[in-house]
Amino acid sequence: MKKNLINQNGVSDKFWNIEYFGNTQKIVFGKTGTKGRESIKEFADEMECIRESEKLISQKIKKGYTEIPEHEEIPQKAELSETEKADIYFWEAIEKSNKYKNAHWSEYDVEEHLENLTAYLSRFGKERLVLFEKTLQEKLSDLYTAEIAELSIVLECEFSSENGKYTFNDSLSDDGFIYFRCWLLLKGKAFFDDIKKDIQAFVSGKYSFNIGDCWAEGLLYVADEAYSANHDNEDESEIRDTVDELYPENHYDSMDRQMNREPKGGADLQTMYPKLVKEIGELRSA
Repeated sequence: MKKNLINQNGVSDKFWNIEYFGNTQKIVFGKTGTKGRESIKEFADEMECIRESEKLISQKIKKGYTEIPEHEEIPQKAELSETEKADIYFWEAIEKSNKYKNAHWSEYDVEEHLENLTAYLSRFGKERLVLFEKTLQEKLSDLYTAEIAELSIVLECEFSSENGKYTFNDSLSDDGFIYFRCWLLLKGKAFFDDIKKDIQAFVSGKYSFNIGDCWAEGLLYVADEAYSANHDNEDESEIRDTVDELYPENHYDSMDRQMNREPKGGADLQTMYPKLVKEIGELRSA
């Protein structure tokens, strides 16, 4: 039996071929376009070889590999732009450093996630860290909208409640709104995409959050802290300064850009987002 698998998802461009007969298993794997590396393993009997080989195939498919016919050439992978690569690297770092991605909110700790993210990023050089910081600023800018501001108001601002009707104070600080958006980004790409479409995705049941801790200011500094881990640099903002020089158009705070509209407050939010306000209001009132 022989299977040829490839993975061309994101920045990957790899092949993994397995052939097993009798009690012998042969695997050849590597980057597309190379000879790859070879591994040969013998098992106690044919049944064990089949079982272990099929288990490996299943694991690879779960990781994103797909099968191609034996005599079919591996398709040419389209070259990704710098922006596409940066986007993949950014979300990969956010999600790989979150040990509690699918856990209950009570098991998640923002500071632990940030420490893990800093350690993960410290493995890379300055160019990769600059791409991370650039993408971070772009994502923060993407979230600088009235809708996200209204989500922050519902989660964080003071409110009054009477007969199931909620009225919110709509005051937000500039810095606090940045830290709130940082917290949203730590939830990963799927959540980011959902929340941009509709902030009521927050209460869709797909995600678990501690709404009593909605700030992640430390995300603003992880790239520089990761760089400092391997460099005796006096400038603690080396990466941010480099991004400012290379991409001066990047802005993510209220001083340099306008929202799509003025955020609503008061009683309007319950009319606009009934499910969100009802569920969060009940939680915050408990």
